[in-house]
Amino acid sequence: MNTLGGFLTIILCIVAGTAPRRYAALAYVASMLYVTQAQMIDLGLFMTALRFVEVTAFLRICVRGELSAVQFSKVDRWLLIFFGTSEVVSVLRTGIVDTYALGVVVDGALVYFTFRALIQDVDDFIGFMKGMSMLLIPFAILILMESLSGRNGFSSMGGVPELSVFRDGHVRCSGSFRSAIGAGSFGASFVALFACFMFDSRTRGWGLVGTGLSLFIVICSRSSGPLLAAITACAAWACWGFRYRMRVVRWTIVSTLAGLQLVMKAPVWFIFDRVSGVIGGDGWARSNLIDKFLRHFQEWWLMGMPIQDTGDWAATRMPWGGVDVTDYYVSIGINGGLISLVFFVILLKQCYQLIGRGLEAVRSDPERDPFDEMILWGLGCTVCVHMVNFFSVVYWDQSYAAWYLQVAAAVSLSQSMLNPRFVPVIEEESESFEGAPVLNVPNRT
Repeated sequence: MNTLGGFLTIILCIVAGTAPRRYAALAYVASMLYVTQAQMIDLGLFMTALRFVEVTAFLRICVRGELSAVQFSKVDRWLLIFFGTSEVVSVLRTGIVDTYALGVVVDGALVYFTFRALIQDVDDFIGFMKGMSMLLIPFAILILMESLSGRNGFSSMGGVPELSVFRDGHVRCSGSFRSAIGAGSFGASFVALFACFMFDSRTRGWGLVGTGLSLFIVICSRSSGPLLAAITACAAWACWGFRYRMRVVRWTIVSTLAGLQLVMKAPVWFIFDRVSGVIGGDGWARSNLIDKFLRHFQEWWLMGMPIQDTGDWAATRMPWGGVDVTDYYVSIGINGGLISLVFFVILLKQCYQLIGRGLEAVRSDPERDPFDEMILWGLGCTVCVHMVNFFSVVYWDQSYAAWYLQVAAAVSLSQSMLNPRFVPVIEEESESFEGAPVLNVPNRT
């Protein structure tokens, strides 16, 4: 860890440990955006800046009692079941504890439960997102400089190449992320969230800034996966007019996929290949990976399979002998078997059910701020964005934190809509997005 990386890590840890909740949450994001994964200290395990912030923030919510204020939900339970099952299956298959896989589980749990405690209600979330829009401005400027020069300004920290990757004559910007698809996925995951703030006059200014910068990051990444995820965000918001008839929308999607299966010469999962013919990218590789995964079902369904046994799934072998797994669902199945994949699907289902209950609570209460419904809808759209993006990438660098913080926010805000409205927040520093101290009451001003 060099001087700059160490200085930023110390500052961010101080903010995460002592600042008001929303600013502590922003320290998390700042460690993702402005410190590369190469900035680490080997303490028996690689402690990156993000991991230092993770540990600091988790200790903070334990000491301050913020974690005890979290109301345990079915989503929390299924997340722990999913983590535990994946790890147990891996140990039973290999006979050893994979420290990397264990680190992935610990990272996910720390980020998720820390954000469950830091983002407790709508006012916390609005304050966090307003700060996010400001936090993206310097990062977008650095991305712009990389796009114009072809040189990554974060290379001085290590972990990312100095010269950016080119595709079809365009720079694929990655910023502090290890790949352009990681940076693009981060941007795409915030498009649907910032979009909801454009519809309210109180937040429209910085909502437009955040949406524009998120889309800018996606475009500069020149990656088809994040671009498809951003398109998904727009499509999900286009369903707002059908929000009272989502059952019809869901069955329409199922019927469309079934129809495509009947008329396409290839299986329906080769739709990614067809889409890449329009927006670019290597959609065939993703479709082929799913195809091989399903064809080898008998090899992985019980307890997963060694990654080395996937070497013949594609023309190119990775240095570790297996295929390049660019699909999170495939990765779950290979590492944790069918039971882990089923539990992950149940986790997603529980998340949407909780969001749906939260939406019903807002709609049935005339004293609620109507804007709350749009915020919950935006969070539901964001979960959908990740579900589509998981077909294109495994979050293997710091981008995993965006997934867990956003699903944590969706759970916390949904629960806050279901709880009694006149319950004060446990921390006196909670304030509205305009700066005036408030309790958790409707009709924010």
